[in-house]
Amino acid sequence: MKIVYRAVNIILAILIILSAVFVNFIEVRIETTSSLAEIFKTFSKDAAEGAALYEDFSVKRMVDVATGKDDLSVMFRDGGPILWPEEFKPLNARLITVGVCFALIVLIAVFILVFSIISKKSLPVFIAGFFGIAADIVMMVCFRSVSNDVYDKKVDMFNFLVDRIFGTGILVNLVGSLASGAFKIVLALNGVQNAFLFLMMAVILWAAIFFLVDLGDPKAAEMRKAEKELKAKKKAEKAAKKSAKKEAGSESPAGEQGA
Repeated sequence: MKIVYRAVNIILAILIILSAVFVNFIEVRIETTSSLAEIFKTFSKDAAEGAALYEDFSVKRMVDVATGKDDLSVMFRDGGPILWPEEFKPLNARLITVGVCFALIVLIAVFILVFSIISKKSLPVFIAGFFGIAADIVMMVCFRSVSNDVYDKKVDMFNFLVDRIFGTGILVNLVGSLASGAFKIVLALNGVQNAFLFLMMAVILWAAIFFLVDLGDPKAAEMRKAEKELKAKKKAEKAAKKSAKKEAGSESPAGEQGA
């Protein structure tokens, strides 16, 4: 039973790590009227009803875009270095929080993986699962706040995308400024947060089941009792040795004086 418990923990931890890499993380949509979307469909196979552009990104795809292996790499190939616009700075703290929470979830998965290899205890894994869910919820709340600011145009991302797609220039900037009123950008988490949530819940549920089963097992109870007795014995022996050393130290000066 303990081997099965640890094996399932390891599988769940690996699934969390794989989800972080391959499951879609961010969805980017440029919404407009359905009539304009029809025009965009002739240029982009990813255009959807009411959307001029629809793209989703996993961590793997982001890496592929950055390394030139994805079709979207052309957006960044000839546009010079990608500088973080001043207009995006109000989003910095929340985006950093999203990144930290994402990394924390991956680290928690690594902890569950390693701990399940070296130990059969369920309580640390159970607690780690709750930390993973908390990090996932914080990530969702922060990204939702970023998405709202972008959609409400408190932070203007449209001109940045126009510059990356079409380049800079007076005419392009003019057209972009005129068109920005007809478009709205939608950013959303796209699947990875749900994968994290369900897998962490599975970790917690599995650890709880094993803990309850282990609690009702007479052999496991005897083993726990034996472990406690062994720890108490070692503690008593350590205390006795420490006490003996203190007594030997206090008697030593008296012996030297008598000589």
